[in-house]
Amino acid sequence: MAKKKKDKQKPRKPKSNLAAKMPRPRPITLRGPRHFIAHAHEYPIVGSWIMEGWQESGLTPVVIARQQSPDKVIFATYLVDFYCLGIKDAFCNADYPLKRFQKNLAHLCSGRPEVCDNDLAHELVYGAVDFARRYGFEPHPDFKLASMVLDPPGIHPSRHQLEFGRDGKPFFVAGPYDNARAIVSKLERTAGTGNFDYMVMLGDFEEFADFE
Repeated sequence: MAKKKKDKQKPRKPKSNLAAKMPRPRPITLRGPRHFIAHAHEYPIVGSWIMEGWQESGLTPVVIARQQSPDKVIFATYLVDFYCLGIKDAFCNADYPLKRFQKNLAHLCSGRPEVCDNDLAHELVYGAVDFARRYGFEPHPDFKLASMVLDPPGIHPSRHQLEFGRDGKPFFVAGPYDNARAIVSKLERTAGTGNFDYMVMLGDFEEFADFE
């Protein structure tokens, strides 16, 4: 009886893992201005500025810049009302060209930038915030982000003996965007009658007659 021939099987090709041959994608790291602002304390402060003659005005911009790279800075500017309201406005930016910052510095300081030491800049900002909070005034909402450019409270000594308020009490000077009636009403509640002063535009005196 004839033997059956064994079927010849073709050798199987080894299985290939296509996924293993493909290079793994590198993780994408997005480092925009917000990233550098959030990590601002990791970069050294290269300068602080205030407005020339700030002591007499009761209101001054405070600018602080940090060296992000040889040609880029992280900076913040705070509009400080150290007579009454604390931080009235705030702005910050990062990944910002150094030359452009230097060009715009005069504008940030209302046309009259004056170099100050970092201790004074921090004492002005934090001291104004603390003083305003005694009377119910919180910093401008943008201060939350801009404050990341500052060093933490307590790092810089308060050695300038700054006076907040005027003659030992709040002095509110109404600006064009202030709700003057609401602010004076709050001072009535928090400071008490006779424990604060205010100045409004000439046309507003009749509106505030009941506060006299």
